[in-house]
Amino acid sequence: MKARVGKARMALLGTLLMLQMLPQASAATVTDVSDLRLEYFYPAIVAFAIAIPVWRWFIPNQLANLQVAFEIDDDLYEVHRITRNVDDARALLKEGGTAFGIGLYVMGMTGVLLLITELLFNAEVYFLPNLFLIGVLVLIPVFISPWETLNAQLVGTRSSSGKSKGYVKFVRRLTTLLILSGATFAVVLYGSSQSEGPAAIRPIWVAAAMLTFMAPTIFAYGRIMGASWNMILINKWRTANGKPNPIDPDKP
Repeated sequence: MKARVGKARMALLGTLLMLQMLPQASAATVTDVSDLRLEYFYPAIVAFAIAIPVWRWFIPNQLANLQVAFEIDDDLYEVHRITRNVDDARALLKEGGTAFGIGLYVMGMTGVLLLITELLFNAEVYFLPNLFLIGVLVLIPVFISPWETLNAQLVGTRSSSGKSKGYVKFVRRLTTLLILSGATFAVVLYGSSQSEGPAAIRPIWVAAAMLTFMAPTIFAYGRIMGASWNMILINKWRTANGKPNPIDPDKP
């Protein structure tokens, strides 16, 4: 077990060194579809070649043998096993809105991969269709994620029965969207009133508006990590050292 941990540490250090050795890149020009070359499609091919295996195999494998633990007393946990193998993980990913959430995650990841490969293949040139594709892949998850998170936190799992279920659901989602958009717009207006000089709004207020829009997602992750971080840290350290623990009863 110690040898395995040592190899993992060496692999991490090697990855960090390789990242440091990569050349600094900055795009200087943008080419449109009139200047079409095969090499401009290489970044998209590589990005999707990485994203598809991650979506089809890596994520299900990471969710295999998934367990959820609830602390009911000091160092005493109630552990529930969610999945045992990859087939269970694939079935879990198909339930409810899980597939939708995973799809948004993969979209955002693919957009970032495409941006990275654009810089790595030719740091001086951006291909315009790839820019549009990056924007779509990144902006859709960025827009939907805070909205869905706010809706989940305010509405919860309450359900309506009868014919009004779809209508009530639509009204709730519209309400949460208006709340989120209104709060963001209020920050923009206030920032504009506080900004001086030729700029309509100072960059600090643009950042504040973006943080306001992303606040539901930030708070949700903060609640999750705050509630489980200490337990995860302690017990994963025990797992790494080959010791039994409540949340990982299987042999490391």
